[in-house]
Amino acid sequence: MLLHSTRQTALHRGGHQIPAPEAFRAPKAARSSKSSSGCLNARLRGSRGSSAVHSAAGEQIDVVGLGNLCVDAVLPLPELPPPDKELRRQLLGTLTASPPPRSSWEVGGNCNFMVAAARLGLATASVGHIGTDIYGNFMDEVLREEGVQATTRIAPTSTSSSGNGTSNGNGHGASKGNGSSAPAIGGGSLDSTLICFVLVDPQSRHAFCSRYDFGPWPLLDGISELPERAQAVLRSSRAIFTNGFIFDELPLQAVQACVLDAISQGAAIFFDPGPRCQTMLEGPRRAALDLLLDLSCVVLMTEEEAHVVTGLQDAEEAAKWVLARPNARAQWVVVKMGANGAVLCTRGDAGSHTGSAAAPTTTYMGAVKVDVVDTVGCGDSFAAAIVMGFINGWAPDVTLGLANAVGGATATGRGAGRNVARPETVLRLLGEGAAGGVNAEQRAAFAQAKGLLLQQLAKAQGRGLAQGQLSAAA
Repeated sequence: MLLHSTRQTALHRGGHQIPAPEAFRAPKAARSSKSSSGCLNARLRGSRGSSAVHSAAGEQIDVVGLGNLCVDAVLPLPELPPPDKELRRQLLGTLTASPPPRSSWEVGGNCNFMVAAARLGLATASVGHIGTDIYGNFMDEVLREEGVQATTRIAPTSTSSSGNGTSNGNGHGASKGNGSSAPAIGGGSLDSTLICFVLVDPQSRHAFCSRYDFGPWPLLDGISELPERAQAVLRSSRAIFTNGFIFDELPLQAVQACVLDAISQGAAIFFDPGPRCQTMLEGPRRAALDLLLDLSCVVLMTEEEAHVVTGLQDAEEAAKWVLARPNARAQWVVVKMGANGAVLCTRGDAGSHTGSAAAPTTTYMGAVKVDVVDTVGCGDSFAAAIVMGFINGWAPDVTLGLANAVGGATATGRGAGRNVARPETVLRLLGEGAAGGVNAEQRAAFAQAKGLLLQQLAKAQGRGLAQGQLSAAA
């Protein structure tokens, strides 16, 4: 079964909508016919396969993971910490007093999404912040090994003045010496990589502790715009995936500028508010939430997050609420329902304009059956499959079938990062769904998803991506 990530927290609030201030609306220039049709252009371009999209380095990019890069340090504890914020702040200070053992390191955050996307055969790139420290080097090495393009940094480093390294032409730090000096491992400077401590009790329950929880936000204050190299990568991609953590890192105006620029070039934006939506209910952070709810082609939420964002208990009604927002560009809204599968609501008429009252259509897809070991990373890997289906023009039920299988495959392993879904497990679960789905329609969707995934993996292997994975998967 596909379960929610343990990162989520159920919160309750009133059901009223808080509109974003007009200052944060997309400017009129960005609402031209070119940008407003970006979602549909991306799908058509993907389904035709006739328009190559390339990075500044000349490599084709299907999707970019934007922001939320961190290294997870998985640490066992006799019991999970209490919810008290001050006690957790003290715990973070204790945990960051010395580097965690290397054996506890794993890439986390948006890396989960990117590893899953690359394993599904998507040409994947990374834009975000990593430091010039040993943790940043570790993350870069892991992502490259998984077939993800080297991270393009969104923030400068001060290595040239600190004497610990220099910046090369790609914006990556080139370390000097042995590179073993311990940085501010809590993520407190531009030269340090964010560390998220994953705390696990004897019953395998999780809690998370990092600078994301305490601010001051944004962590990368003072960055009003992304470097041109980072922006070039974003605008040359078919899709961009980001989540609510991006606003813990960057000011709203920087996110707005880079997203609008990418949309103007036809990129489809995918947004998962994630557990940070509980901090985005009023003030500037509410404006940030509204910005991406309005500009995204696809919005993904868990049931708990959908309730926080919309005030509605019913998953389908919450999805329709997002589609009905006056300035929404969303074509798909997906709500993950754990063991009950997922629901996907579409705008209904693929040719409808922003703000259209066209009746949405709803697709339900049951979860695959697996022995759950760990749910961390399930939602991130699920999102990678949604991206693949959307940009390639797949039907909603086929896309949901793949996404549920990918999330289920991740749940069979412990931890995220390099432990997210592998193609061979996904294909096995799709085959089981095709044989034992709850009805003929779902069995057909699983079967079609399996065939399309095999085609995608073969295509990726032909492009030199996902080497060694197709034989194992087939």
